[in-house]
Amino acid sequence: MPVKVPAPTQAQVDELRTLFNEKYEQNPPNVPFHPVDLDRIRKSDIWCTRFLEMYDLDMNISLGKLWETCIWRQEYGTNDLNENNLVKEYLHDGVIFARNKDLDGKTLLIFRTKLHVKGAKNMDEVIRVVVYWIERIHRETNMDQITIFFDMAGTGVAGMDVDFVKRIIETFKLYYPNALNYILVFEMAWMLNAAFKMIKGFLPAKALEILKMISKKDINQYIDKNNSLASWGGNDLYEFQFVPEKLQRPTTLTVIVNGGASAAPSSPDTQNGNEKKVHFANNNRMYAGSEMPECERGYQTLDPTSTMLRISPNDNIYFNRGENSESVIELTCIGKEAIIYKIQTTAPEKFRVRPRCGYLAPSETVSVSLMLKQDYHLGESPKDKFLVMCMTAPVGIDPSQQSMSETWKLKPPNGSDVEQHRLTCNYRGNASGASTPGHCVCGQGGARSGGPDEGIASAKSVNTVSDLSSHAKLLESQLRFTQILQCVTLVFLLALSVAVVYLLKTQLNRLPVCAGEEECSAALGSNCPGRNL
Repeated sequence: MPVKVPAPTQAQVDELRTLFNEKYEQNPPNVPFHPVDLDRIRKSDIWCTRFLEMYDLDMNISLGKLWETCIWRQEYGTNDLNENNLVKEYLHDGVIFARNKDLDGKTLLIFRTKLHVKGAKNMDEVIRVVVYWIERIHRETNMDQITIFFDMAGTGVAGMDVDFVKRIIETFKLYYPNALNYILVFEMAWMLNAAFKMIKGFLPAKALEILKMISKKDINQYIDKNNSLASWGGNDLYEFQFVPEKLQRPTTLTVIVNGGASAAPSSPDTQNGNEKKVHFANNNRMYAGSEMPECERGYQTLDPTSTMLRISPNDNIYFNRGENSESVIELTCIGKEAIIYKIQTTAPEKFRVRPRCGYLAPSETVSVSLMLKQDYHLGESPKDKFLVMCMTAPVGIDPSQQSMSETWKLKPPNGSDVEQHRLTCNYRGNASGASTPGHCVCGQGGARSGGPDEGIASAKSVNTVSDLSSHAKLLESQLRFTQILQCVTLVFLLALSVAVVYLLKTQLNRLPVCAGEEECSAALGSNCPGRNL
């Protein structure tokens, strides 16, 4: 039996918080941690308690893991994941969703494994959906524990994706300490036992204690009938349908240029005479943190004669195919006042940006390195993008990385005095790159020729055909594998049957049929009646 570690005391929680604050002040990270995460540490005991519980009250290990988690959350953009910057197909297919609670009142995060086909999806994007659901549940329950429910009823070999389950386990293990109440595995077929033994090897000892293999017979020991779906033998007739999270987000972005040239309704910022350099037509989302939503139709830079920043290249960024591909952009301050800039991306986990933010005096130019990390690649359609923001440098600001980061942390990205430029990522020689008319990319001179509606419709058509073709090939390959596996299983069963019959026949032939078989055999030889039988 494992030794039960006592719960952290308030003094231990306060000590961990103090150590974190001291480290943050004395050796701050390159990019400030998200305000939500800092508030969790400084204003609540839940997070600090979880780390101390997970790492057996070891203060040094708990501090190190807490720090690493904050870095990962900042780079991954966990606090800013929402239905607008995730693959909608993965949100709506019903493989992953939250529903009901267990007997302890913990929310169920359900994985319908029979709907998952190994290799048919981008695994990185699927894990982003998993993280989104974890964060959503934590927001709705004040970081209460979660019960993972693997619904494996009807799951065959094709749906048993060990790498997928391993990634889920590692995400909880590394970044969500002591966040699980139970791991319930429902109706797993016996043929998957070998694969699941591999998965159990990835689990830490504490996770093995809460892992439960259940069926319809004993599911009510963990979930009552009213909270069990009908397919589990319960009373809940729920059919999955994705419902967006209810958060207060702005639905429109209203811009007035040069103090009121636009006929659009004014906002508090524009009423004060501030200017807005960039306009997103029909935009219904705002930027937050390190995430940037998908490209919107109708993007253009307004009034190019008064812009603060020139970017070269100003539309597409090209990367070589291969490991550690790097591209460089140049930022030049073209205004009469010094500016500060910040660079964000739709995929923080894919790219390394140096420097991510900085200070530019009038006419000064800086080179920014954008590196595509090893083991990551761009999509066939240009969906990875960068957002470059700049604004007039506050008076007396210290031109250091830390000072820039702190300033941007306090500045809303949709502020009226913030100029924004968008760059699209492509591989060199990619036909879907800059040559495609109507792509939504950053430009210094307004909209592209050829008509944005026509270009976008064409791009969507090409991408749809390409996606369907790829998906069909994956399904065909998976079907062929399943058929081969079935044939092999059938041959194995036939061979096993023949072997069993042969063994039975052999045993029957060896049974003695006369009491004095040995004497009879010696005296009569082959005339022994037992032999003839």
